[in-house]
Amino acid sequence: MKFDESKRDFIKKSIALGLSVYGLANLSKSYNDEAIAKSDNTSVIIARDLKVVDANLKVDYAVVRNLLNDAVVKLTESKTPADAWRKLFRTDDIVGIKVNTLSGKMMSSHPELVMAIVEGLNLANVKDIVIWDKSDAELAEAGFKINRKLSNAPKCFGTSPDIGYDEDVTIHNTIASRLSKILSYCTAFVNVPVLKHHTMAGVTISLKNWFGAIHNPHKYHFDVNSNNKMVAECDYIPDVNSLLFTSLKKRQPLIVCDGILSQYDNGPGYTPSRMWKYSGLIVSSDPVALDFVGAKIIDKKRLSSGLKSLADTGRDPKYIAISAGKSHKLGTNDPSKIEIIDVGTLQPDIDL
Repeated sequence: MKFDESKRDFIKKSIALGLSVYGLANLSKSYNDEAIAKSDNTSVIIARDLKVVDANLKVDYAVVRNLLNDAVVKLTESKTPADAWRKLFRTDDIVGIKVNTLSGKMMSSHPELVMAIVEGLNLANVKDIVIWDKSDAELAEAGFKINRKLSNAPKCFGTSPDIGYDEDVTIHNTIASRLSKILSYCTAFVNVPVLKHHTMAGVTISLKNWFGAIHNPHKYHFDVNSNNKMVAECDYIPDVNSLLFTSLKKRQPLIVCDGILSQYDNGPGYTPSRMWKYSGLIVSSDPVALDFVGAKIIDKKRLSSGLKSLADTGRDPKYIAISAGKSHKLGTNDPSKIEIIDVGTLQPDIDL
């Protein structure tokens, strides 16, 4: 759905009025910002260290920070963390850190990792940062402290209960949804999904994490025209991503998949018996390459645990290949074009 300029100006002012209550009124950058050149970097950095999480499942902040910075340095081919973060984000960017907090404290993006990302953004002199997801309640349950007012810390809140979604429905291919107003505020995003299984999508990693930015994600978990076709093999996930990053030209310079604690079955809700310590991060600028690698990691763990592969359970995440195809071009799933680079003390444990 395309808007004429007068309607766009009206929407800008309406959203600004609503967000000004939380000190988030500067929307001009996001609507007028020209997308920077799309990166052709298809490297996937896997950073692992057993010390990142202890026997009580407590995350070591110093270890996760070092893993993150080492990964970003490798990704950007930089000499220092500061140089690396500056290559990804501009000083005047308004950065939205899109976390995944659906599954409570144990199987959500870890606050320690997110704070390490904030520290990295500070190295790039980024001042305006918003940590966000679907709702305040889910963020709080995952261990995040809601912050709408304090200027000496990143903002942290959900679209619900009171930020809300755009009044207008945006139509893009198979998708008809209202978008979170937070999308309109930010100029760039760090995507922080969790490495986990999904009973309907096969896996839920970086591509599916953007279902948390639309008002009606449950509508798109199965094909309404087929009782047997689930979201794993539909265009819904690719279409949400192409809406945001192709049509609306949003920027996603960095994806940091939280694989500190991961889940290989019965997801996306937390199932303790299906959780394992992958003890690492998967970092990339290419969401398709990252999800392709992540799905391989999950499948390998399933097979080593005596379970069927995702394909054999009828949940092969075909949407990853669809995302790479000619109609979306969101990244690559070609193993010959994906370079796995490992940092840390553990091997990646992945065969493409």
